[in-house]
Amino acid sequence: MTDKPIIVPDFPELVFQEEPHLYLLDGQCIPSVSNIMEPLRHAHYDGISEATLRNAAARGTAIHNAIENFIKFGIIDIPKDYRGYFDAFLDWWAQVQPEVIGSEIRMYHKLMRYAGTCDLLCTINGETHLIDYKSTSSVSEMTCGVQLEAYAQALASHNVEVAHKSILHLKSNGKYKVVDFVAHDAPRWRVFGACKTVYDYVHTA
Repeated sequence: MTDKPIIVPDFPELVFQEEPHLYLLDGQCIPSVSNIMEPLRHAHYDGISEATLRNAAARGTAIHNAIENFIKFGIIDIPKDYRGYFDAFLDWWAQVQPEVIGSEIRMYHKLMRYAGTCDLLCTINGETHLIDYKSTSSVSEMTCGVQLEAYAQALASHNVEVAHKSILHLKSNGKYKVVDFVAHDAPRWRVFGACKTVYDYVHTA
């Protein structure tokens, strides 16, 4: 159980540019978690057409935006084609009744200098949960586990600790599944660190 309220600090030194999808820390461009994990994503999505990936990305963006509007403003605004995914989220929300710490939190790792945006940080039954939404046909534990650990470590570098990490897998039929990952995942953190080393080598060569 948490003993005191968790507060995520503001990061005015971190600026996100939407169109080129760039993070600037004190005016300098730093890589995103997605940039660093590109080798893993390439391995997982190899053979899937670009059109399919673009459609999945558009769907994910629409669903994320709808969830953020609901959490922050109580608005329900979702394209008809994606209503099932949103209904799945609403079902989870009603059943779990999370207390929101932050939604769409942009943060960075103080030492490793990478950035990312976590979908939801909340408390459930008094414990802190880091949650990422997925609307893909399946959940890749290989990539999702590394992604969540990278987010958790970034928050930890600012003294924000999470007790649980999960993927909320939203489905078109209005159903959902929660996929849990261990809170402190040393093997996946080593994988992310290796990817960061490769990224730094490629971009400084």
